[in-house]
Amino acid sequence: MKTGELLSKLEGLRRQADFAENRLERVLAENADLQSKNKRLETSLRTQKNELEALKEEFRTLQLQRALTGNDQTRHQAKLKMNQFIREIDLCLAQLQE
Repeated sequence: MKTGELLSKLEGLRRQADFAENRLERVLAENADLQSKNKRLETSLRTQKNELEALKEEFRTLQLQRALTGNDQTRHQAKLKMNQFIREIDLCLAQLQE
């Protein structure tokens, strides 16, 4: 091969390497952005799960409160609910002791 051909091929390889390097930089930047977005979404999800649990607990409390202020049948339902809560608490305590 002549020197001109070699220089031409070398220049082509250099351009390909530059292109690959630029593409790699873009992909790494996009990856960093996606990781950041993923962390934000995970944080948001945890927050929403905590809010959901708090709302569920508030709902249970309101149901119990409503049942306690109602008639005999709702009082009976309230007692059943309280017994259910006590069983859940006992189960949690048993799991904590293991």
